[in-house]
Amino acid sequence: MTESIDFYFDFASPYGFLACRKVGDLASTVGRKVNWRPFLIGAVYKAHGGAPLAHPLKRDYVFKDVFRRAKIDGVERMQTPANFPASSVPPSRLAYWVEREAPEEMGAFVEAAYKAFWIDGRDTADPNAALEAAESLGFDRDKAMAGAKCQAVKDRLREVTETALERGVFGSPFILIDGDPFWGGDRFADIEALYG
Repeated sequence: MTESIDFYFDFASPYGFLACRKVGDLASTVGRKVNWRPFLIGAVYKAHGGAPLAHPLKRDYVFKDVFRRAKIDGVERMQTPANFPASSVPPSRLAYWVEREAPEEMGAFVEAAYKAFWIDGRDTADPNAALEAAESLGFDRDKAMAGAKCQAVKDRLREVTETALERGVFGSPFILIDGDPFWGGDRFADIEALYG
């Protein structure tokens, strides 16, 4: 048994946004800590083919469902980010810089960045949106900008994405707990039942 849960997500994922708001409580319930693992879901689609919203019926359903789920979860102002779907490289790299500089702030950064995209409607590909999320937590903008561009941070994101593929992660959000896979925020109750 590990002392943590691995929470894989992509900042462009609306379901990832809704799950990030509750994963801390889930971890507390099952007596674990959260390993925040932003990854690039586009690499999964490239490796295995397909695209998440290519089918028009599925796309229509997802956007009805996610806004319905948001309302049930008490998120009234949720909106689709500008330029959706766009790259989530800037916030993902910045998250790993935050992890390196102040690991205890990683969860707060993830939530702040997700809010910028899914509440304020900012473009996930806009580095300024991610930098402003970091600034809101007291990080120096220039240091954060330089940190997100450093090779070690770029390598970290690539490594986590490759590990996600190796571990069978295929969607966002995706939780691995003691090697057991759970896809989707709607599986949190299952995790509580099995591991609580």
